[in-house]
This record gives sequence, structure tokens and C-alpha cells, in this order.
Amino acid sequence: MAKLCKGGVQLRDQIDRRWPKRDKRSDGWIGDQAHSARASDHNPNKAGIVHAIDIDENLGTFSNGGTARVLANQLADYAASGLPGSNRIKNIVYESRVASGTYRKTWWTWRHGNYGHEAHMHVSFTSYADRDGSIYPLPILAKSPLTKARWTRELAKARKNSN
Repeated sequence: MAKLCKGGVQLRDQIDRRWPKRDKRSDGWIGDQAHSARASDHNPNKAGIVHAIDIDENLGTFSNGGTARVLANQLADYAASGLPGSNRIKNIVYESRVASGTYRKTWWTWRHGNYGHEAHMHVSFTSYADRDGSIYPLPILAKSPLTKARWTRELAKARKNSN
């Protein structure tokens, strides 16, 4: 039976706790028949682990995806940061763009073709996420103002050091 990687479960749970009434119509993790016909992180690997989630862009704050853009940018920032656990993020796809910690200098890159991801954000995970279900230190997901401030400082410092 397929299961979502621990890092994917953790990120989804943090998002659900932050926006408990958010729209989940475009959410998903396991691939449908269209995904199974091609290589996709939504398909279970040989161990039965799925390495991708989709998160609806309507998180409850802005219905136009403004909050999702902030979340996507912070995920990309974290992936490129070198902070503990950042190696769990393979890439983020949103609004026909892809970002990954492996090409930090270009940040977001336009995807050519019909990749879309306009109504939802796609997050793919590496095999590190199979074992690492630790909290994602993203300011937008912080439970308190003090934690948000600390995580904002840590990401800014890591970004400065990676440039």
C-alpha cells in the first residue's frame, strides 16, 4: 500500500494547521491514472513511497493565490538555504514556474509546455523526506510571532550566506 513520505506528511499537516478551513479541492498526493502513465513523484516508488503533494492555492487569506505565492517562495528559499532538513525539498512548481535548491541562482524558472499548476502548488520531495518528518521552519507556517521572527532571521541569514 502506498504512503506519503514523512516530509510530505509533515508539510501538509503544517499547512492544514495554519489554514484549517482552506480549500482542498486541488490537493492530492498519490497519482491518478494520468500520472501512472509517466514518470511522476506522485507515483509510489519501489518501496511504496510517494514523493509529491499538491496544495490548493486558496489557503484562506487571498483567493487569488497571493498567500500561496508567499508559501512557494519560502519553500524555495528553504530548499536553497542549507538549513537542517532543507535537502528534503526536490522542487516546487507553481504558476508555470519551477524552483529548486539545486539552482538557487536562477530562483524560479519558467517551465515550457503545458505544466500549468495554476490552481495548486506542487511540491516534490527527495528520499531524505522518507525518514525526516521534522517541522518546516517557514515563517508563514509559524505558530507564534516569536517563532516567525526567528525563522525569518534564520532564512535571511542562510540566503545571505548562500549567495
